[in-house]
Amino acid sequence: MKKNKKFYLKCTLCGFKVESFAQWFESAQRCPECGSNRADVIYNEKKSHLRDLIDSKFSQPVGLWYYFDFLPLNKKDNIITAGEGIVPIDRWHFMERYARDRHNIDCQVYAHRHDDNYATGTFKDLAGSVVASVLKETGIRNYVVSSTGNIGVAYSRYLTAAGASLYAFIPQNSSHSQEAEIGCFGQKVFRVAGDYTRAKEMALEFSQKFDFPLAAGNFDPMRIEAKKTMVYEWLRLLKDFPTVYIQALSGGTGPLGIVKGCNELDKLDLFKSIPRFIMVQSGKCRPMADAWRTAKANEFPEGWEKSYPIYHDPETMIPTLATGYPKTYPVLAPLVRESGGEIISYEESKTPNVARLVAYESSVRIGPAAAIAVGGYFKSLEEGHIRNGDIVLLNIGEGIRRSPDFLERLIYTTTSVSSIDECMTFDRKKLREQDWFTV
Repeated sequence: MKKNKKFYLKCTLCGFKVESFAQWFESAQRCPECGSNRADVIYNEKKSHLRDLIDSKFSQPVGLWYYFDFLPLNKKDNIITAGEGIVPIDRWHFMERYARDRHNIDCQVYAHRHDDNYATGTFKDLAGSVVASVLKETGIRNYVVSSTGNIGVAYSRYLTAAGASLYAFIPQNSSHSQEAEIGCFGQKVFRVAGDYTRAKEMALEFSQKFDFPLAAGNFDPMRIEAKKTMVYEWLRLLKDFPTVYIQALSGGTGPLGIVKGCNELDKLDLFKSIPRFIMVQSGKCRPMADAWRTAKANEFPEGWEKSYPIYHDPETMIPTLATGYPKTYPVLAPLVRESGGEIISYEESKTPNVARLVAYESSVRIGPAAAIAVGGYFKSLEEGHIRNGDIVLLNIGEGIRRSPDFLERLIYTTTSVSSIDECMTFDRKKLREQDWFTV
């Protein structure tokens, strides 16, 4: 087998060296030595070059492949991209005013606008680009995925561009708009009679029966490599590195990618420490938040990270966050604790008000999962998880176009009339005096 000169994969459990992604797929995306499904991608390029990419004052990156030398692809001809990853990081002063006025907390708040990704308007576009590019380079033409929605849409978009076939297994409660978007690219969708756990089981059975590679979930090194580029962008675009990172939590690849990115930049003196992770689950599907609360109440006894509930068929209106079987908890929760962070939940019933507030103040229309993350900011202020001097980075992981049903729930200012005499004048600012923004 030809040696890969740019990068290799290293098993995080036993340290075995896998020379390429071709070898990784040949061994069913597991370490050939010990069978672990976790591996880090190690690059031979000097880290000083990464510093140069981040520090460049004259570069105009058009996508995450600006960081090609630190992404797991050998030939640029195999890149599948729609310009994802290079999105605005907005400063949301209205969130800062809220912290000062309501909680006497002086902090900075930034929104990483992944809703602005062109391909599907989600955080998942980063993974879609890297996965599709790697599959193209390794010659894989069929791929199987289980998804609550957004990752399936992103993969369908990018694999179509790569000329590959996708077989997406989605749970019964996935939205029809997600199903339609996957299917519109000519990819195959299977709606499973059951929850996300059952969709995963059927995807595995299908991949084994037809010998098609199965998307490796949250520990997939391709996905982690894609998500790590967020750290590069924070350093490139922000004056100060975030001290707090807030994200809606389903599986948790985001924090894994952030840790990978920070580890790559270790000893370059570009930041002081990894941000505190505040992970926010939906109040209707919160196994990790419940497990965390129990462990914290018991002062994190030995083996605490291995104890978590499993919720079957969660009755949630945000199916993209409906991971009832949190297999990543034993790895993710210790990272959260090590960072000094928290795993909390936020009530779904409040998300329309959160989305209205954001649209009113910033003209940005966020989706329901992103509203959970923003709501987590408000709850974190109430519970004392945000401190004076913090620099808070909110992952705006999806835009409103991901969820037409959620958009309809934001309707508030409409008045039904049959004649002009029934129309009253309207002062937008008076909305502030109503319960429109109860968060």
